[in-house]
Amino acid sequence: MPIIAFSRSAAKPRSSVAGQTVAVSFPRRMARLAMPFWRSPDSARARMLVMMLIGVKLLTTWIALRQNAWYNTFYTALQGSDRTAFQAQVGAFFLIAAGFVACLIYGHRLSESIKLEWRDWMVRRYMGDWIAHRAFFRLQLENRASTDPDQRITEDMGIFAGQTLDLVVGVLDVAVSLVSFTAVLWALSGSLEIGGFNVPGYMVLAVFAYSILASLVTHLIGSPLIGLHSSNRTLEADFRFGLIRLRENAETVAFYHGENREEGILGDRWGRVVDNFRSIIKSERRLSWFTHSYGQASIVVPFLLASPRYFAGDLTFGQVMQVAAAFGAVQACLNFFISSYPKIAEWKATTDRLTTFRNDLDAVRDTAVTPLSVTAGARLAVRDLHLDLPNSAPLISGVEITAEPGEAILIKAPSGTGKSTVLRAIAGIWPYGRGSVEVAPGAMLFIPQKPYMPLGTLREAAFYPEAPTADDLEVVRALKSVNLGHLIGRLDETDQWSHRLSGGEQQRLAFARVLLTKPATVFLDEATSALDEAGEATMYGLLRDAVWKPTIVSIGHRGTLSAFHDRVVNLVPNKPAANENAAA
Repeated sequence: MPIIAFSRSAAKPRSSVAGQTVAVSFPRRMARLAMPFWRSPDSARARMLVMMLIGVKLLTTWIALRQNAWYNTFYTALQGSDRTAFQAQVGAFFLIAAGFVACLIYGHRLSESIKLEWRDWMVRRYMGDWIAHRAFFRLQLENRASTDPDQRITEDMGIFAGQTLDLVVGVLDVAVSLVSFTAVLWALSGSLEIGGFNVPGYMVLAVFAYSILASLVTHLIGSPLIGLHSSNRTLEADFRFGLIRLRENAETVAFYHGENREEGILGDRWGRVVDNFRSIIKSERRLSWFTHSYGQASIVVPFLLASPRYFAGDLTFGQVMQVAAAFGAVQACLNFFISSYPKIAEWKATTDRLTTFRNDLDAVRDTAVTPLSVTAGARLAVRDLHLDLPNSAPLISGVEITAEPGEAILIKAPSGTGKSTVLRAIAGIWPYGRGSVEVAPGAMLFIPQKPYMPLGTLREAAFYPEAPTADDLEVVRALKSVNLGHLIGRLDETDQWSHRLSGGEQQRLAFARVLLTKPATVFLDEATSALDEAGEATMYGLLRDAVWKPTIVSIGHRGTLSAFHDRVVNLVPNKPAANENAAA
Protein backbone atom coordinates (compact mmCIF):
# COMPACT_ATOMS: atom_id res chain seq x y z
CA MET A 1 0.00 0.00 0.00
CA PRO A 2 1.15 3.58 -0.55
CA ILE A 3 2.76 5.89 1.93
CA ILE A 4 0.67 9.04 1.91
CA ALA A 5 2.87 12.05 2.58
CA PHE A 6 1.28 15.32 3.56
CA SER A 7 2.54 18.81 2.84
CA ARG A 8 0.87 22.18 2.81
CA SER A 9 0.78 23.46 -0.75
CA ALA A 10 1.14 27.11 -1.44
CA ALA A 11 -2.36 28.56 -1.60
CA LYS A 12 -3.54 31.89 -2.88
CA PRO A 13 -4.52 34.30 -0.12
CA ARG A 14 -8.25 34.43 0.41
CA SER A 15 -8.29 38.13 -0.32
CA SER A 16 -6.83 37.63 -3.77
CA VAL A 17 -9.23 34.81 -4.61
CA ALA A 18 -12.22 36.73 -3.39
CA GLY A 19 -10.94 39.81 -5.10
CA GLN A 20 -11.22 38.17 -8.49
CA THR A 21 -14.96 38.58 -8.28
CA VAL A 22 -14.48 42.34 -8.09
CA ALA A 23 -11.35 42.85 -10.17
CA VAL A 24 -12.33 40.76 -13.21
CA SER A 25 -14.86 42.46 -15.47
CA PHE A 26 -18.38 41.08 -15.57
CA PRO A 27 -18.21 39.93 -19.23
CA ARG A 28 -15.05 37.94 -18.41
CA ARG A 29 -16.69 36.36 -15.37
CA MET A 30 -19.72 35.44 -17.44
CA ALA A 31 -17.56 33.99 -20.22
CA ARG A 32 -15.52 32.00 -17.69
CA LEU A 33 -18.69 30.29 -16.50
CA ALA A 34 -20.30 29.84 -19.91
CA MET A 35 -17.52 28.92 -22.32
CA PRO A 36 -16.42 25.55 -20.82
CA PHE A 37 -19.74 24.05 -21.88
CA TRP A 38 -19.81 25.52 -25.38
CA ARG A 39 -16.21 24.43 -26.01
CA SER A 40 -16.83 20.88 -24.82
CA PRO A 41 -17.80 17.96 -27.10
CA ASP A 42 -20.94 17.57 -24.98
CA SER A 43 -22.37 20.77 -26.44
CA ALA A 44 -22.68 19.41 -30.01
CA ARG A 45 -26.44 18.90 -29.75
CA ALA A 46 -26.89 22.24 -28.01
CA ARG A 47 -24.94 24.04 -30.76
CA MET A 48 -27.18 22.44 -33.38
CA LEU A 49 -30.26 23.55 -31.45
CA VAL A 50 -28.86 27.09 -31.22
CA MET A 51 -28.49 27.26 -35.00
CA MET A 52 -32.08 26.08 -35.38
CA LEU A 53 -33.22 28.65 -32.82
CA ILE A 54 -31.44 31.44 -34.71
CA GLY A 55 -33.18 30.29 -37.89
CA VAL A 56 -36.56 30.41 -36.16
CA LYS A 57 -35.82 33.90 -34.80
CA LEU A 58 -34.90 35.15 -38.28
CA LEU A 59 -38.09 33.65 -39.69
CA THR A 60 -40.07 35.32 -36.89
CA THR A 61 -38.59 38.70 -37.81
CA TRP A 62 -39.47 38.16 -41.48
CA ILE A 63 -43.06 37.35 -40.50
CA ALA A 64 -43.16 40.47 -38.30
CA LEU A 65 -42.09 42.57 -41.31
CA ARG A 66 -44.88 41.03 -43.37
CA GLN A 67 -47.29 41.88 -40.58
CA ASN A 68 -46.04 45.48 -40.54
CA ALA A 69 -46.70 45.80 -44.28
CA TRP A 70 -50.13 44.24 -43.67
CA TYR A 71 -51.09 47.18 -41.42
CA ASN A 72 -50.79 49.59 -44.36
CA THR A 73 -52.86 47.43 -46.73
CA PHE A 74 -55.49 46.53 -44.14
CA TYR A 75 -56.15 50.06 -42.85
CA THR A 76 -56.04 51.48 -46.37
CA ALA A 77 -58.78 48.98 -47.33
CA LEU A 78 -60.82 50.12 -44.34
CA GLN A 79 -60.30 53.78 -45.15
CA GLY A 80 -61.36 53.19 -48.76
CA SER A 81 -64.34 50.96 -47.80
CA ASP A 82 -62.92 48.24 -50.11
CA ARG A 83 -64.80 45.11 -48.98
CA THR A 84 -62.89 42.74 -51.29
CA ALA A 85 -59.47 44.00 -50.20
CA PHE A 86 -60.62 43.93 -46.57
CA GLN A 87 -61.68 40.26 -46.78
CA ALA A 88 -58.44 39.34 -48.52
CA GLN A 89 -56.41 41.01 -45.79
CA VAL A 90 -58.36 39.22 -43.06
CA GLY A 91 -57.40 35.93 -44.71
CA ALA A 92 -53.78 37.10 -44.97
CA PHE A 93 -53.82 37.98 -41.30
CA PHE A 94 -54.72 34.43 -40.26
CA LEU A 95 -51.85 33.05 -42.37
CA ILE A 96 -49.41 35.54 -40.83
CA ALA A 97 -50.71 34.85 -37.32
CA ALA A 98 -50.47 31.07 -37.79
CA GLY A 99 -46.85 31.35 -38.92
CA PHE A 100 -46.04 33.68 -36.02
CA VAL A 101 -47.62 31.37 -33.42
CA ALA A 102 -45.80 28.33 -34.86
CA CYS A 103 -42.48 30.19 -34.65
CA LEU A 104 -43.15 31.21 -31.04
CA ILE A 105 -44.04 27.68 -29.93
CA TYR A 106 -41.18 25.98 -31.76
CA GLY A 107 -38.72 28.68 -30.66
CA HIS A 108 -39.76 28.17 -27.03
CA ARG A 109 -39.27 24.42 -27.36
CA LEU A 110 -35.79 24.88 -28.83
CA SER A 111 -34.86 27.44 -26.17
CA GLU A 112 -35.95 25.23 -23.26
CA SER A 113 -34.13 22.23 -24.75
CA ILE A 114 -30.88 24.24 -24.98
CA LYS A 115 -31.29 25.44 -21.40
CA LEU A 116 -31.80 21.87 -20.18
CA GLU A 117 -28.70 20.63 -22.04
CA TRP A 118 -26.62 23.47 -20.61
CA ARG A 119 -27.95 23.19 -17.07
CA ASP A 120 -27.53 19.40 -17.04
CA TRP A 121 -23.87 19.77 -18.05
CA MET A 122 -23.18 22.50 -15.50
CA VAL A 123 -24.85 20.64 -12.63
CA ARG A 124 -22.93 17.44 -13.36
CA ARG A 125 -19.64 19.34 -13.84
CA TYR A 126 -19.92 21.42 -10.69
CA MET A 127 -21.30 18.54 -8.64
CA GLY A 128 -18.27 16.51 -9.71
CA ASP A 129 -15.89 19.36 -8.85
CA TRP A 130 -17.63 19.85 -5.49
CA ILE A 131 -17.11 16.17 -4.66
CA ALA A 132 -13.60 15.93 -6.18
CA HIS A 133 -10.67 16.60 -3.83
CA ARG A 134 -13.32 16.40 -1.06
CA ALA A 135 -14.20 20.02 -1.76
CA PHE A 136 -17.58 19.48 -0.04
CA PHE A 137 -15.59 18.88 3.17
CA ARG A 138 -12.91 21.52 2.74
CA LEU A 139 -15.26 24.37 1.79
CA GLN A 140 -16.80 24.07 5.24
CA LEU A 141 -13.53 23.31 6.96
CA GLU A 142 -11.85 26.43 5.55
CA ASN A 143 -14.95 28.59 5.99
CA ARG A 144 -14.92 29.77 2.39
CA ALA A 145 -17.52 32.09 0.91
CA SER A 146 -19.53 29.29 -0.76
CA THR A 147 -21.59 28.42 2.30
CA ASP A 148 -24.59 27.16 0.31
CA PRO A 149 -23.32 25.01 -2.58
CA ASP A 150 -26.69 23.24 -2.70
CA GLN A 151 -28.33 26.47 -3.83
CA ARG A 152 -25.54 27.21 -6.30
CA ILE A 153 -25.97 23.79 -7.92
CA THR A 154 -29.75 23.34 -7.80
CA GLU A 155 -30.94 26.90 -8.47
CA ASP A 156 -28.24 29.29 -9.60
CA MET A 157 -27.00 27.14 -12.48
CA GLY A 158 -30.50 26.86 -13.91
CA ILE A 159 -30.94 30.62 -13.62
CA PHE A 160 -27.55 31.31 -15.17
CA ALA A 161 -28.03 28.97 -18.13
CA GLY A 162 -31.60 30.10 -18.76
CA GLN A 163 -31.08 33.84 -18.45
CA THR A 164 -27.78 33.84 -20.32
CA LEU A 165 -29.42 32.13 -23.29
CA ASP A 166 -32.49 34.38 -23.11
CA LEU A 167 -30.37 37.53 -23.02
CA VAL A 168 -27.88 36.49 -25.71
CA VAL A 169 -30.59 35.28 -28.10
CA GLY A 170 -32.66 38.30 -27.16
CA VAL A 171 -29.82 40.65 -28.12
CA LEU A 172 -29.45 38.85 -31.45
CA ASP A 173 -33.19 39.02 -32.05
CA VAL A 174 -33.20 42.70 -31.14
CA ALA A 175 -30.29 43.45 -33.48
CA VAL A 176 -31.98 41.84 -36.50
CA SER A 177 -35.37 43.39 -35.73
CA LEU A 178 -33.83 46.80 -35.06
CA VAL A 179 -32.11 46.92 -38.46
CA SER A 180 -35.20 45.66 -40.28
CA PHE A 181 -37.78 47.95 -38.68
CA THR A 182 -35.45 50.95 -38.64
CA ALA A 183 -35.27 50.64 -42.42
CA VAL A 184 -39.09 50.55 -42.61
CA LEU A 185 -39.46 53.54 -40.31
CA TRP A 186 -36.79 55.49 -42.19
CA ALA A 187 -38.61 54.95 -45.46
CA LEU A 188 -41.88 56.19 -43.94
CA SER A 189 -40.32 59.13 -42.09
CA GLY A 190 -39.35 61.24 -45.07
CA SER A 191 -37.97 64.54 -43.84
CA LEU A 192 -39.21 67.34 -41.60
CA GLU A 193 -38.15 70.98 -41.47
CA ILE A 194 -37.26 71.98 -37.93
CA GLY A 195 -35.99 75.50 -37.20
CA GLY A 196 -35.09 76.07 -40.81
CA PHE A 197 -33.18 72.76 -41.07
CA ASN A 198 -34.36 69.79 -43.10
CA VAL A 199 -34.09 66.67 -40.88
CA PRO A 200 -34.24 63.37 -42.85
CA GLY A 201 -35.53 60.28 -41.08
CA TYR A 202 -36.67 62.41 -38.14
CA MET A 203 -38.89 59.65 -36.74
CA VAL A 204 -35.91 57.30 -36.49
CA LEU A 205 -33.82 59.94 -34.71
CA ALA A 206 -36.70 60.66 -32.34
CA VAL A 207 -37.31 57.04 -31.33
CA PHE A 208 -33.59 56.45 -30.74
CA ALA A 209 -33.22 59.58 -28.58
CA TYR A 210 -36.45 58.81 -26.73
CA SER A 211 -35.50 55.20 -25.94
CA ILE A 212 -31.84 55.78 -25.09
CA LEU A 213 -32.75 58.53 -22.63
CA ALA A 214 -35.32 56.22 -21.03
CA SER A 215 -32.71 53.44 -20.71
CA LEU A 216 -30.29 55.77 -18.91
CA VAL A 217 -32.99 56.86 -16.48
CA THR A 218 -33.99 53.22 -15.91
CA HIS A 219 -30.44 52.31 -15.00
CA LEU A 220 -30.15 55.20 -12.55
CA ILE A 221 -33.40 54.24 -10.84
CA GLY A 222 -33.00 50.45 -10.95
CA SER A 223 -29.29 49.92 -10.19
CA PRO A 224 -29.92 49.15 -6.46
CA LEU A 225 -31.85 46.03 -7.55
CA ILE A 226 -28.62 44.22 -8.43
CA GLY A 227 -27.30 44.24 -4.87
CA LEU A 228 -30.75 43.57 -3.41
CA HIS A 229 -31.30 40.47 -5.55
CA SER A 230 -27.87 39.13 -4.54
CA SER A 231 -28.61 39.72 -0.86
CA ASN A 232 -32.00 38.06 -1.23
CA ARG A 233 -30.43 34.77 -2.36
CA THR A 234 -27.97 34.76 0.51
CA LEU A 235 -30.58 35.63 3.15
CA GLU A 236 -33.02 33.00 1.92
CA ALA A 237 -30.25 30.41 1.93
CA ASP A 238 -29.43 31.30 5.56
CA PHE A 239 -33.09 30.95 6.55
CA ARG A 240 -33.45 27.63 4.71
CA PHE A 241 -30.29 26.34 6.41
CA GLY A 242 -31.77 27.22 9.79
CA LEU A 243 -34.94 25.25 9.00
CA ILE A 244 -32.93 22.24 7.83
CA ARG A 245 -30.71 22.38 10.90
CA LEU A 246 -33.74 22.41 13.21
CA ARG A 247 -35.22 19.42 11.39
CA GLU A 248 -31.96 17.47 11.63
CA ASN A 249 -31.62 18.22 15.36
CA ALA A 250 -35.30 18.05 16.25
CA GLU A 251 -34.93 15.58 19.14
CA THR A 252 -32.03 17.43 20.75
CA VAL A 253 -33.86 20.77 20.58
CA ALA A 254 -36.98 19.14 22.01
CA PHE A 255 -34.96 17.76 24.96
CA TYR A 256 -33.63 21.26 25.62
CA HIS A 257 -37.14 22.74 25.27
CA GLY A 258 -35.42 25.12 22.91
CA GLU A 259 -38.36 25.75 20.59
CA ASN A 260 -38.78 29.37 21.74
CA ARG A 261 -35.09 30.07 21.16
CA GLU A 262 -35.19 28.39 17.75
CA GLU A 263 -38.29 30.36 16.82
CA GLY A 264 -36.46 33.54 17.75
CA ILE A 265 -33.40 32.62 15.67
CA LEU A 266 -35.48 31.62 12.65
CA GLY A 267 -37.73 34.64 13.08
CA ASP A 268 -34.70 36.91 13.03
CA ARG A 269 -33.39 35.31 9.85
CA TRP A 270 -36.79 35.47 8.18
CA GLY A 271 -37.11 39.10 9.25
CA ARG A 272 -33.96 39.91 7.30
CA VAL A 273 -35.47 38.23 4.23
CA VAL A 274 -38.67 40.28 4.64
CA ASP A 275 -36.74 43.54 5.11
CA ASN A 276 -34.74 42.85 1.96
CA PHE A 277 -37.92 42.02 0.07
CA ARG A 278 -39.42 45.32 1.20
CA SER A 279 -36.37 47.10 -0.18
CA ILE A 280 -36.78 45.22 -3.47
CA ILE A 281 -40.46 46.19 -3.60
CA LYS A 282 -39.59 49.85 -3.01
CA SER A 283 -36.93 49.82 -5.72
CA GLU A 284 -39.22 48.03 -8.16
CA ARG A 285 -42.03 50.47 -7.35
CA ARG A 286 -39.82 53.43 -8.17
CA LEU A 287 -38.74 51.71 -11.38
CA SER A 288 -42.35 50.82 -12.25
CA TRP A 289 -43.50 54.44 -11.91
CA PHE A 290 -41.08 55.40 -14.63
CA THR A 291 -41.43 52.37 -16.92
CA HIS A 292 -45.24 52.39 -16.86
CA SER A 293 -45.37 56.14 -17.44
CA TYR A 294 -42.91 55.75 -20.26
CA GLY A 295 -44.96 52.90 -21.72
CA GLN A 296 -48.18 54.94 -21.65
CA ALA A 297 -46.52 57.93 -23.29
CA SER A 298 -45.18 55.64 -26.00
CA ILE A 299 -48.74 54.92 -27.20
CA VAL A 300 -49.26 58.43 -28.51
CA VAL A 301 -45.70 59.43 -29.45
CA PRO A 302 -45.62 57.70 -32.90
CA PHE A 303 -48.89 59.38 -33.89
CA LEU A 304 -47.52 62.76 -32.81
CA LEU A 305 -44.42 62.16 -34.92
CA ALA A 306 -46.44 61.04 -37.98
CA SER A 307 -49.09 63.77 -37.68
CA PRO A 308 -47.16 66.54 -39.56
CA ARG A 309 -46.77 64.35 -42.66
CA TYR A 310 -50.30 62.96 -42.36
CA PHE A 311 -51.97 66.38 -42.17
CA ALA A 312 -49.74 67.54 -45.00
CA GLY A 313 -51.12 64.69 -47.10
CA ASP A 314 -47.78 62.87 -47.41
CA LEU A 315 -49.00 59.78 -45.51
CA THR A 316 -52.21 57.79 -45.78
CA PHE A 317 -54.07 56.53 -42.72
CA GLY A 318 -52.77 53.05 -43.44
CA GLN A 319 -49.20 54.34 -43.54
CA VAL A 320 -49.73 56.12 -40.21
CA MET A 321 -50.74 52.80 -38.66
CA GLN A 322 -47.69 51.19 -40.27
CA VAL A 323 -45.55 53.96 -38.76
CA ALA A 324 -47.06 53.27 -35.33
CA ALA A 325 -46.33 49.54 -35.67
CA ALA A 326 -42.77 50.11 -36.93
CA PHE A 327 -42.17 52.71 -34.21
CA GLY A 328 -43.36 50.23 -31.61
CA ALA A 329 -41.08 47.51 -33.00
CA VAL A 330 -38.01 49.79 -33.02
CA GLN A 331 -38.86 51.07 -29.56
CA ALA A 332 -39.29 47.52 -28.25
CA CYS A 333 -35.81 46.70 -29.53
CA LEU A 334 -34.30 49.78 -27.93
CA ASN A 335 -36.31 49.12 -24.77
CA PHE A 336 -34.82 45.64 -24.42
CA PHE A 337 -32.58 46.93 -21.64
CA ILE A 338 -35.51 48.55 -19.81
CA SER A 339 -37.85 45.55 -20.05
CA SER A 340 -35.07 43.12 -19.12
CA TYR A 341 -33.56 45.16 -16.29
CA PRO A 342 -34.94 43.08 -13.37
CA LYS A 343 -33.83 39.89 -15.15
CA ILE A 344 -30.41 41.42 -15.90
CA ALA A 345 -30.05 42.39 -12.23
CA GLU A 346 -30.82 38.84 -11.09
CA TRP A 347 -28.56 37.42 -13.81
CA LYS A 348 -25.60 39.53 -12.69
CA ALA A 349 -26.15 38.59 -9.04
CA THR A 350 -26.33 34.90 -10.00
CA THR A 351 -23.14 35.19 -12.07
CA ASP A 352 -21.31 36.76 -9.14
CA ARG A 353 -22.41 33.96 -6.80
CA LEU A 354 -21.35 31.26 -9.24
CA THR A 355 -18.02 33.04 -9.77
CA THR A 356 -17.39 32.89 -6.03
CA PHE A 357 -18.29 29.19 -6.03
CA ARG A 358 -15.99 28.54 -9.01
CA ASN A 359 -13.14 30.43 -7.30
CA ASP A 360 -13.56 28.39 -4.13
CA LEU A 361 -13.64 25.10 -6.02
CA ASP A 362 -10.51 26.09 -7.95
CA ALA A 363 -8.77 27.12 -4.73
CA VAL A 364 -9.51 23.73 -3.18
CA ARG A 365 -8.27 21.98 -6.31
CA ASP A 366 -5.07 24.06 -6.47
CA THR A 367 -4.23 23.35 -2.82
CA ALA A 368 -5.11 19.64 -2.89
CA VAL A 369 -2.78 17.17 -1.18
CA THR A 370 -0.33 15.51 -3.55
CA PRO A 371 1.34 12.25 -2.56
CA LEU A 372 5.11 12.73 -2.30
CA SER A 373 6.12 9.07 -2.32
CA VAL A 374 4.59 5.64 -2.87
CA THR A 375 6.03 2.54 -1.19
CA ALA A 376 4.69 -0.80 0.00
CA GLY A 377 3.83 -1.23 3.68
CA ALA A 378 3.32 -4.23 5.90
CA ARG A 379 1.65 -2.45 8.83
CA LEU A 380 0.04 0.80 9.89
CA ALA A 381 2.77 3.31 10.67
CA VAL A 382 2.40 7.05 11.33
CA ARG A 383 5.78 8.77 11.26
CA ASP A 384 6.67 12.31 12.38
CA LEU A 385 3.17 13.60 11.70
CA HIS A 386 2.68 17.33 12.30
CA LEU A 387 -0.87 18.62 11.90
CA ASP A 388 -2.14 22.20 11.71
CA LEU A 389 -5.52 23.86 11.77
CA PRO A 390 -6.86 25.36 8.50
CA ASN A 391 -5.60 28.78 9.66
CA SER A 392 -2.04 27.35 9.90
CA ALA A 393 -2.03 27.28 13.71
CA PRO A 394 -0.18 24.14 14.99
CA LEU A 395 -2.48 21.45 16.37
CA ILE A 396 -0.27 18.47 17.20
CA SER A 397 3.32 17.56 16.36
CA GLY A 398 5.58 14.53 16.14
CA VAL A 399 2.88 11.86 16.18
CA GLU A 400 4.34 8.33 15.97
CA ILE A 401 1.91 5.42 15.85
CA THR A 402 2.44 1.83 14.76
CA ALA A 403 0.05 -1.09 14.66
CA GLU A 404 0.92 -4.61 13.55
CA PRO A 405 -1.63 -6.56 11.45
CA GLY A 406 -4.39 -7.84 13.73
CA GLU A 407 -3.32 -5.62 16.64
CA ALA A 408 -5.75 -3.34 18.47
CA ILE A 409 -4.54 0.03 19.77
CA LEU A 410 -6.41 2.73 21.67
CA ILE A 411 -5.51 6.39 21.20
CA LYS A 412 -6.15 8.60 24.21
CA ALA A 413 -5.62 12.31 24.83
CA PRO A 414 -7.43 15.28 26.43
CA SER A 415 -10.32 16.78 24.47
CA GLY A 416 -9.16 19.18 21.77
CA THR A 417 -5.76 17.53 21.41
CA GLY A 418 -6.38 16.38 17.86
CA LYS A 419 -7.17 12.68 18.21
CA SER A 420 -9.90 12.72 15.58
CA THR A 421 -7.75 14.85 13.31
CA VAL A 422 -5.02 12.19 13.41
CA LEU A 423 -7.61 9.74 12.06
CA ARG A 424 -8.58 12.27 9.38
CA ALA A 425 -4.93 12.50 8.38
CA ILE A 426 -4.67 8.70 8.17
CA ALA A 427 -7.81 8.74 6.01
CA GLY A 428 -6.16 11.28 3.71
CA ILE A 429 -8.79 14.00 4.19
CA TRP A 430 -6.75 16.38 6.39
CA PRO A 431 -4.30 18.26 4.16
CA TYR A 432 -2.94 20.70 6.71
CA GLY A 433 0.42 19.44 7.90
CA ARG A 434 3.33 17.19 7.00
CA GLY A 435 4.61 13.74 7.72
CA SER A 436 3.80 10.28 6.41
CA VAL A 437 1.27 7.53 6.93
CA GLU A 438 1.94 3.95 5.90
CA VAL A 439 -1.08 1.69 5.63
CA ALA A 440 -1.05 -2.09 5.44
CA PRO A 441 -2.59 -4.01 2.52
CA GLY A 442 -6.35 -4.33 2.41
CA ALA A 443 -9.38 -2.06 2.76
CA MET A 444 -9.80 0.51 5.53
CA LEU A 445 -13.11 1.49 7.15
CA PHE A 446 -13.63 4.53 9.38
CA ILE A 447 -16.51 4.48 11.89
CA PRO A 448 -17.21 7.96 13.35
CA GLN A 449 -19.18 8.69 16.49
CA LYS A 450 -22.28 9.46 14.43
CA PRO A 451 -22.32 7.02 11.50
CA TYR A 452 -23.55 8.32 8.18
CA MET A 453 -26.92 6.99 7.05
CA PRO A 454 -27.23 7.43 3.26
CA LEU A 455 -30.47 7.93 1.37
CA GLY A 456 -31.90 4.59 0.28
CA THR A 457 -32.78 1.23 1.79
CA LEU A 458 -31.55 -0.20 5.08
CA ARG A 459 -29.64 -2.84 3.11
CA GLU A 460 -27.75 -0.09 1.25
CA ALA A 461 -27.04 1.67 4.55
CA ALA A 462 -25.58 -1.54 5.96
CA PHE A 463 -23.05 -1.80 3.12
CA TYR A 464 -22.23 1.91 2.71
CA PRO A 465 -20.06 3.12 0.97
CA GLU A 466 -20.06 -0.07 -1.13
CA ALA A 467 -23.04 -1.46 -3.04
CA PRO A 468 -24.83 -4.44 -1.41
CA THR A 469 -23.06 -7.69 -2.31
CA ALA A 470 -23.76 -10.33 0.37
CA ASP A 471 -26.72 -12.70 0.26
CA ASP A 472 -29.64 -12.32 2.65
CA LEU A 473 -28.33 -15.02 5.00
CA GLU A 474 -25.09 -13.14 5.64
CA VAL A 475 -26.89 -9.82 6.10
CA VAL A 476 -29.34 -11.39 8.55
CA ARG A 477 -26.48 -12.98 10.48
CA ALA A 478 -24.66 -9.61 10.73
CA LEU A 479 -27.76 -7.77 11.95
CA LYS A 480 -28.48 -10.42 14.56
CA SER A 481 -24.85 -10.29 15.74
CA VAL A 482 -25.17 -6.56 16.51
CA ASN A 483 -28.60 -7.01 18.11
CA LEU A 484 -30.57 -5.43 15.24
CA GLY A 485 -32.61 -8.53 14.43
CA HIS A 486 -35.83 -6.52 14.72
CA LEU A 487 -34.84 -4.61 11.55
CA ILE A 488 -34.41 -7.66 9.31
CA GLY A 489 -37.93 -7.30 7.88
CA ARG A 490 -37.17 -3.71 6.82
CA LEU A 491 -33.97 -4.42 4.86
CA ASP A 492 -35.41 -3.28 1.53
CA GLU A 493 -37.44 -0.40 2.95
CA THR A 494 -36.45 3.12 1.88
CA ASP A 495 -36.58 5.64 4.70
CA GLN A 496 -34.65 8.43 6.42
CA TRP A 497 -32.73 6.02 8.62
CA SER A 498 -30.81 8.79 10.39
CA HIS A 499 -34.19 9.80 11.87
CA ARG A 500 -35.73 6.37 12.26
CA LEU A 501 -32.84 4.73 14.13
CA SER A 502 -31.65 5.79 17.55
CA GLY A 503 -28.04 6.79 18.11
CA GLY A 504 -27.26 3.37 19.56
CA GLU A 505 -28.94 1.58 16.66
CA GLN A 506 -26.96 3.64 14.16
CA GLN A 507 -23.70 2.72 15.92
CA ARG A 508 -24.69 -0.96 15.92
CA LEU A 509 -25.45 -0.76 12.18
CA ALA A 510 -21.96 0.70 11.66
CA PHE A 511 -20.46 -2.42 13.28
CA ALA A 512 -22.64 -4.53 10.98
CA ARG A 513 -20.93 -2.70 8.09
CA VAL A 514 -17.60 -3.90 9.41
CA LEU A 515 -18.83 -7.48 9.57
CA LEU A 516 -20.21 -7.33 6.03
CA THR A 517 -17.30 -5.53 4.31
CA LYS A 518 -14.48 -7.21 6.32
CA PRO A 519 -11.89 -4.42 6.11
CA ALA A 520 -8.26 -5.14 6.98
CA THR A 521 -8.07 -2.04 9.21
CA VAL A 522 -10.90 -0.48 11.23
CA PHE A 523 -10.73 3.02 12.71
CA LEU A 524 -13.24 3.75 15.47
CA ASP A 525 -13.79 7.33 16.67
CA GLU A 526 -15.95 7.19 19.83
CA ALA A 527 -17.86 4.51 17.91
CA THR A 528 -19.61 3.08 21.01
CA SER A 529 -20.45 6.33 22.83
CA ALA A 530 -24.22 5.72 22.50
CA LEU A 531 -24.03 2.14 23.79
CA ASP A 532 -23.99 0.82 27.33
CA GLU A 533 -20.97 -1.12 28.58
CA ALA A 534 -22.52 -4.47 27.72
CA GLY A 535 -23.28 -3.32 24.18
CA GLU A 536 -19.79 -1.88 23.85
CA ALA A 537 -18.25 -5.19 24.96
CA THR A 538 -20.39 -7.08 22.44
CA MET A 539 -19.36 -4.82 19.54
CA TYR A 540 -15.64 -4.96 20.33
CA GLY A 541 -15.88 -8.68 20.93
CA LEU A 542 -17.23 -9.15 17.39
CA LEU A 543 -14.17 -7.36 15.99
CA ARG A 544 -11.58 -9.08 18.22
CA ASP A 545 -13.06 -12.52 17.44
CA ALA A 546 -13.51 -11.90 13.70
CA VAL A 547 -11.93 -14.65 11.62
CA TRP A 548 -10.09 -12.17 9.34
CA LYS A 549 -8.42 -10.49 12.38
CA PRO A 550 -8.65 -6.78 11.45
CA THR A 551 -6.23 -4.19 12.76
CA ILE A 552 -8.16 -1.91 15.12
CA VAL A 553 -7.38 1.72 15.91
CA SER A 554 -9.78 3.30 18.41
CA ILE A 555 -10.32 6.73 19.91
CA GLY A 556 -12.29 7.04 23.12
CA HIS A 557 -12.41 8.33 26.68
CA ARG A 558 -14.11 5.45 28.48
CA GLY A 559 -11.91 3.54 30.87
CA THR A 560 -13.61 0.29 29.80
CA LEU A 561 -12.13 0.55 26.29
CA SER A 562 -8.61 -0.39 27.39
CA ALA A 563 -9.64 -3.99 28.03
CA PHE A 564 -10.44 -4.48 24.33
CA HIS A 565 -7.06 -3.27 23.03
CA ASP A 566 -3.48 -4.49 23.10
CA ARG A 567 -1.85 -1.09 23.61
CA VAL A 568 -2.74 2.49 24.50
CA VAL A 569 -1.18 5.46 22.67
CA ASN A 570 -1.31 8.69 24.67
CA LEU A 571 -1.13 11.80 22.49
CA VAL A 572 0.31 14.98 23.95
CA PRO A 573 -0.32 18.32 22.20
CA ASN A 574 2.73 19.40 20.16
CA LYS A 575 4.89 16.64 21.64
CA PRO A 576 5.78 13.14 20.38
CA ALA A 577 3.22 10.52 21.39
CA ALA A 578 4.16 8.06 24.17
CA ASN A 579 3.25 4.36 23.97
CA GLU A 580 2.34 2.29 26.98
CA ASN A 581 0.97 -1.20 27.38
CA ALA A 582 -2.71 -1.52 28.10
CA ALA A 583 -3.84 -3.00 31.35
CA ALA A 584 -4.69 -6.64 31.06
